[in-house]
Amino acid sequence: MTAAAAAVRVRSAVTDAEYAALAGFLAQQAGLVFDQTRRPALAAIVADRIAATGAADLGAYLARISAPAGVEERQRLLDEVTIPETHFFRNPPQMEALRRRLLPELMRRAVARGRTLTIWSAGCSTGEEPYSLAMLAAEVAATLPEAPRVRVVATDLSTQAVAATERARYAGRSLALVDARSFERWFDEHDDGSFSVVPEVRGMVDVRLHNLVTDEPPFEPGEVDLVVCRNVTIYFSRETMRDLVGRFQAVLGAGGYLVVGHAETLWQVTDAFTLVTLGDAFAYRKDLPAAPEPVVDAPEPVAHTAPRREVRRTPLQRARESWPEAPAVAHRSADGVPDPDHATDLLRLAREALAQTRYAEAARLAAAAAAASPFEVDAYIVEGRARATVGDDEGALVALRKAVYLAPRAGHARFQLAGALARCGERAAAAREYRAAAVALPQTDQAELDDLLDGCDVQQLVVLCRRLADECDRRVAQDVP
Repeated sequence: MTAAAAAVRVRSAVTDAEYAALAGFLAQQAGLVFDQTRRPALAAIVADRIAATGAADLGAYLARISAPAGVEERQRLLDEVTIPETHFFRNPPQMEALRRRLLPELMRRAVARGRTLTIWSAGCSTGEEPYSLAMLAAEVAATLPEAPRVRVVATDLSTQAVAATERARYAGRSLALVDARSFERWFDEHDDGSFSVVPEVRGMVDVRLHNLVTDEPPFEPGEVDLVVCRNVTIYFSRETMRDLVGRFQAVLGAGGYLVVGHAETLWQVTDAFTLVTLGDAFAYRKDLPAAPEPVVDAPEPVAHTAPRREVRRTPLQRARESWPEAPAVAHRSADGVPDPDHATDLLRLAREALAQTRYAEAARLAAAAAAASPFEVDAYIVEGRARATVGDDEGALVALRKAVYLAPRAGHARFQLAGALARCGERAAAAREYRAAAVALPQTDQAELDDLLDGCDVQQLVVLCRRLADECDRRVAQDVP
């Protein structure tokens, strides 16, 4: 069979065994997990590479790229299957959290320790992320009385992505979130309408080709202050993600942070980080080691009763105590029926409180909105999100179940409900909800999904739902707590 004929056959009818072998190779080499929904696209990519290399069939092509001499072709395949698409200042809540909280904190600590502030943009795609981080760091440094040297190490699996990052020239959608002030300060415009990142920022960024799955991190233990790895692990298996997060933890210094995508989580991956809520964003902190307890001789017993120790409440206990009950009587109009205008105002205020991290107030206002207008689905979703953010998943379940009952096709509500169920240990129910979310998400209004997607497309979130559903099923079957 000629290479052209083999390519046609693979494009039109790759067998289950062939697809399994191909998917297994990509999982081994790059940690990428491809389900059946991506089968046609993956088959088309491989068919093109078979035709280009003259391989006799898919088996011969896999043998070629598995051999030491096939390193260049293996890289070409990885370049094709990892499609980079991103933009500057992606996820504004995270950018604000970095600007206002994380970068100032980390810079002050770096100055105190007399060291360079090191940021790792892991899976940097075509460079928009590391250059955004460098721009933010330069802005923050200018506001501090003393600032450290900053370096951003940008790594990616794709040679095409690395080359684009090194060019640092952009146009089109990737610049959509850049405001006029940033354009003027950080970009040089060209006659063709494209923009280059200014040399000051480019000099802060060190670009490297790096495979997160198979290569050792390019850092010494404790050398990194901030790891940003967003929407990279969405196709990784849980085992691969666990290994990767372990490497992140090893290179992060005490008090360093890991920032992941909105739809990614370290739940059931590791307990080595503390979740830190930062407005409408979050990060994971590698905590500072606790100071050792001083060793002292035990005191002599005394006859009187020792004063009672104050019991310290956890943040979750304090949050639960602050949740007000929903109002017993809803606001009603003159004819005695619930007032929808009042509910709209309450819901608007609830959203504002949620965005400003006033979670107890957001829950109270959302519950009041639901009481004023019991069919207001968004009120239950906002209340559920507020409660879940501080770990009150049991309370979130009550609100989110109501949302899903009223709007079964609301994919974002089902996704949040599935997460709360899983965290409460109801994994069989969580698996059902994740699968229902996978069906509902493509039919949900894009505006409702902006927070969840964070630069991903809907299909990526669908794949994540299916993977999480399978993981819940596996844990149920194995009776894993």
